[in-house]
Amino acid sequence: MKSMTRSDFHRKVADILEVDAVDDDTRFRELDGWCSLQAFGLLVMMENDLGVKMDIDAFRQIETVGALYDAG
Repeated sequence: MKSMTRSDFHRKVADILEVDAVDDDTRFRELDGWCSLQAFGLLVMMENDLGVKMDIDAFRQIETVGALYDAG
């Protein structure tokens, strides 16, 4: 069972990506301002908040916020 609801996850991801809101279909790498620091922030959040230590190669395969949540 996830330790964070999908809507809470969306809020945290939006904060990291510095946007107003995201949803499951948001392709985070296509957002203006996407950078490696945001990628690192997402990986840290996944580990700290969901307990998921994600492999970089697996992370690179994920395209949407929904898929990122599902990986957790």
